[in-house]
Amino acid sequence: MKKIVSIMLVAALAMPMFAGEKETPEQRANKDYTSWLPAEGDFSFGIALDPFTRFIGNAFNGTAGVANTLASPDIHGEGLWNNLASIMGSYMVTDNLGIRANVGLNFNNRTYRDYVDDDEAKYLDPLSNDQVVDMRKNVQLAMTVSAGVEYRVGKRSVQGVFGGGLMYGNQFIDRDTYSYGNKITEANQNPTVTGDAAVAIPAVGPVPRRPDIPNGRTLSTYANKGTHMVGIYGTVGVEWFVAPKIALGANVNVRLDYEWTPNMVSTYEGWNIQTKQYEIVTDPDSPVTNSGFDFNTNNLGANLYVAFYFGK
Repeated sequence: MKKIVSIMLVAALAMPMFAGEKETPEQRANKDYTSWLPAEGDFSFGIALDPFTRFIGNAFNGTAGVANTLASPDIHGEGLWNNLASIMGSYMVTDNLGIRANVGLNFNNRTYRDYVDDDEAKYLDPLSNDQVVDMRKNVQLAMTVSAGVEYRVGKRSVQGVFGGGLMYGNQFIDRDTYSYGNKITEANQNPTVTGDAAVAIPAVGPVPRRPDIPNGRTLSTYANKGTHMVGIYGTVGVEWFVAPKIALGANVNVRLDYEWTPNMVSTYEGWNIQTKQYEIVTDPDSPVTNSGFDFNTNNLGANLYVAFYFGK
């Protein structure tokens, strides 16, 4: 069924390319595309096709993840600013020179689970095979805004598009939360936790600045002031006008950016060996926990898109 839907979507997208009467090679060579192309005073509106290509690719290769895509949003620190969805617009100052802006959004909400031995059941019966579940939940919400100029080359149905500009990104939410199947008690102050890499339970150990809690576990960690990014970018691409004022676009971005996280906060649980009680404590990590420059070709806005141009 997914393959049928995918074929229908591809056909719908390709329909403008084959509309109208069939042209001879000579007619195509002499055709005037002036009315098809952006002109001075035109506005444009564009949307990313990257989520669409991801759906098509996964439908044909039988995967349900983010494989087989030109711009997949990676998780937790990798490709943070690779937008899942983006909207772009431009204004043509001349027939060849334009001002372009893009707003992108990236949202991730993933839950990871793994079985671990049930400590209580093992205590009551060393041969018990009972298990409980450890869980990690990761939530991220990020937005990027970019603005710059573009220059167009070409008078036929395919134009080269070159440009550059400034960009800013803000990751409003970046939070990991953990839950554990084995509870901390006076009798079990250091319960068994999973070692599964996907769940990524932080190492059990002393809570920072709390020697009275020698076996703490992380309950949550988050950037309470967000993560920020500023930078510059350059882009090279093409737009193929499949109908008057309607283009399919593809581009490659090169960018240099600086990213920083002002502050991280972690919440821990553990058994206090002095008060003989279970405690939950919140501890701010050191200021500016992450910062640095990146130079890469990661997706900015959209690598594949469709754009619609509107005249005066």
